[in-house]
Amino acid sequence: MIEAADRLWKPEGTEALAYLYGRGLADETIRAARLGWTPRVMVPTRDGDRCYPARGVVIPWFDRDRLALVKIRDPDAPKPKRYKEAFRDRPGIYPCPEAIRSGWPLIIGEGELDALLLGQELRDLATVVTLGPSSNRPDAGVIGRMLCAPVRLIALDADKAGDKAAAEWPARAIRVRPPEPFNDWTEAAQAGIDLRCWWLPRLGGTEALWNHLAALRWGPALNDPTPGIIIEPEAIPS
Repeated sequence: MIEAADRLWKPEGTEALAYLYGRGLADETIRAARLGWTPRVMVPTRDGDRCYPARGVVIPWFDRDRLALVKIRDPDAPKPKRYKEAFRDRPGIYPCPEAIRSGWPLIIGEGELDALLLGQELRDLATVVTLGPSSNRPDAGVIGRMLCAPVRLIALDADKAGDKAAAEWPARAIRVRPPEPFNDWTEAAQAGIDLRCWWLPRLGGTEALWNHLAALRWGPALNDPTPGIIIEPEAIPS
């Protein structure tokens, strides 16, 4: 893991780093997530009877200090074969269960890189996690952690699988689809959608949106506090 993370910032990782930049991720986000790059690694099958090659961006999941899952995303591979698992040991939630903060709105996204982008843009407004593919379900321990959030927003991809998965969450969870015509949050950002601006009315109301727009035009006011976002489900449109 350490070797892969180091390689990303060396000349051999230039292409992979450019790919992550193209998805809107900043250096700080990439380093905090401990993303890496591998040009080639042999991954054993679940049965251990053979190995297959994998290359791409290395995405680790953690549970405190325990490595829980390692995925490798090949940017050049066709869907749905872009992700390969190199390691699995009781994964729960990405980036880690401890990311969920009591009293903060909780956004459940689809895909690690989408979750990192949303988490980066909404870092002082909400917690963003993912369970991986939309078909994945949280275990009892993860559900227990989620209960500390005042509201849960299901921000899966804008497709039938995402809608079906969102419908299976408890009624208090709110489905939030990416803005049309985009399938996911990264696509929206790449097309020029300001994700923070788009989410602010859904998290902090119109005052928070005005403060954001004013800061973009004139810079933040000296007396503007970081908005404290503790909200009730009724405050958010479905």
